[in-house]
Amino acid sequence: MMTKISNVKLQNLIDAPFLQEFQDNFALSVGVASLIEDNQGQAITCPSCFSTFCKEIIRSSPLGLKRCLADDMRGADMALQTAKPAVYQCHAGLIDFAAPIILNGQVLGTIFGGQVLTKAPSEASCHKVASELGVDVNKYIAAIKEIPVVATEKVHAAAKVLFSVANTLSKNAYQTLKLKENNREIVLSYNRLENIFNTMSDGVLIIDNNGIVKQVNVIAEEIFDRPGGELLNKSVKELMGSETPFIENIYKQQAAYTDFEIFIDASLGRLHCLSSGRPIVDDEGELSGGVIILRPMKIVHNLVNRLSGAQATFRFGNIIGQCPAIQKTVQLATQAAAGVSNVLIEGESGTGKEVFAQAIHNQSSRRKGPFVAVNCGAIPRELMISELFGYTEGAFTGARRGGRPGKFEFASGGTIFLDEIGDTPLELQVALLRVIQERKITRMGDNKVIPVDLRIICATNKNLAHEVDKGNFRQDLYYRLNVISLKIPPLRERQEDIPVIFRYMLNTMGREWGKTIRKVDPAVITLLQQYQWPGNIRELQNIVERVISIAEEDTIKPEHLPEHIITPAGLPVTSLTSLSRNDAICAREMIKQNLNEKERRQIVDFLLNASGNISHAAKQMGIARSTLYRKMRQYNLSN
Repeated sequence: MMTKISNVKLQNLIDAPFLQEFQDNFALSVGVASLIEDNQGQAITCPSCFSTFCKEIIRSSPLGLKRCLADDMRGADMALQTAKPAVYQCHAGLIDFAAPIILNGQVLGTIFGGQVLTKAPSEASCHKVASELGVDVNKYIAAIKEIPVVATEKVHAAAKVLFSVANTLSKNAYQTLKLKENNREIVLSYNRLENIFNTMSDGVLIIDNNGIVKQVNVIAEEIFDRPGGELLNKSVKELMGSETPFIENIYKQQAAYTDFEIFIDASLGRLHCLSSGRPIVDDEGELSGGVIILRPMKIVHNLVNRLSGAQATFRFGNIIGQCPAIQKTVQLATQAAAGVSNVLIEGESGTGKEVFAQAIHNQSSRRKGPFVAVNCGAIPRELMISELFGYTEGAFTGARRGGRPGKFEFASGGTIFLDEIGDTPLELQVALLRVIQERKITRMGDNKVIPVDLRIICATNKNLAHEVDKGNFRQDLYYRLNVISLKIPPLRERQEDIPVIFRYMLNTMGREWGKTIRKVDPAVITLLQQYQWPGNIRELQNIVERVISIAEEDTIKPEHLPEHIITPAGLPVTSLTSLSRNDAICAREMIKQNLNEKERRQIVDFLLNASGNISHAAKQMGIARSTLYRKMRQYNLSN
């Protein structure tokens, strides 16, 4: 965008010394005075051949100066309107002319010339002007006689010459302004690119057409762990290794490449990066070098983990419970979080082993890194190695083009949680032991060793010590994993925590579902505490979802619980509540009778709405006809 003309000054766009010399020579050769002024009336050049008459007689009078300026303005306006040099007679009878200097339709200044006569002035007019201005008449007449008399055609010729000069100045001013704008845009573009170059999260190397590094950014210095001065003027092949022919193809074949995995030997060890490169050509298509982008694979994995949800969300504050057993486990887990040792979490299914693993990660020094959870029991045996270690292209039939990193790589810089570690096949246990010892992995079908920086947390619902005795789990792996052991007590051993956990889940899920539960019948808590909870916390969570879904009011009642919790079969041998066994059984029987009566009334209502049509009633109830017939027999309902 062109700079606003109002902000442009004429003196910044013209060569004043050259114009001054031109004016002086023009005045000497033609005898015509000239002067360049800007649009504010300020002189840009010194007057050439400025007459004593105008300077010392006319303009010495305030009125004379005022009339001179008005005449100049009139002449400049005439020239602007006609697009021709304006030749006019001033108030003192002298012939002047004006040629405007125009830029994009706006006047930047004017060339004034003249101060000549085309004929001798009359004494009468001289007396009149001198009297009006209040100057000495004799001096006035003596001075005006010094003014040269020039033929009219010569005056117009001189005006045309200066008008051509004005046009030339206008064009030069435009070109100068355009050049300044172009230079400004170039500087701005360079500064923008420079800022982008130095604020990118990827490393950038600029090479010439011989593969020599000419420029690097800060991230590239961090990747190589060397100052920029040690990277410049080095061969890119020397810096990035000989096994990178695709990089050489940039300046040898002008061939770009995208997302190639490379390994860089930096001072801190071997660094795994993702690289892209593109040749740079000039306006004639000639190669002038190339740009190489380096992105540490750790950053790529962190991005993938963040987008795929591989993040830990639970903290120790999310673990609800006050019983001594759970408090002891939380204390030990908190201590484990401060260290770097491997952790083995043992507990039944549904006790919250992953919650503890996430809490440990979130309180550790690795909390800013990824948290990758792997259920070893859910991955098919034949896919376990490729899932954990990754693979290269063509490693096996059906392998993804370009290969794929494994879970260990994705977890690098953070924590990997291996759930159900007891279900890991023996052949994989050997490979896992090697990862723990060396912190390095090799993808399937590849021979490149990839360093991984991770902490391993394992969990199992089996007794691994017994599995070692049975020969199902390697003893050396067991000892490497069992550095810190956490045992999570089952819910049935945490009877005093059940009311707290139940109410916490009610409030949390109620808010999420937009349903407020204000009251819980005490009998509900009694029934929950007497239940054995084979599914532990996970089963309790399912129960909470059920009671919130079917509760019609803001109170949870015993009839909202599933039948297997209400019936006597769900009772423990010894009651752990204040109710006796007989009282609990009687309470359950009463609740069961109430539920049966409620179901009987519902069936009658559906049959009445369907006019006794069994098929329609069963369809409305969402059950099979045979089920409806069975329930009708159970409640002695005839068709």
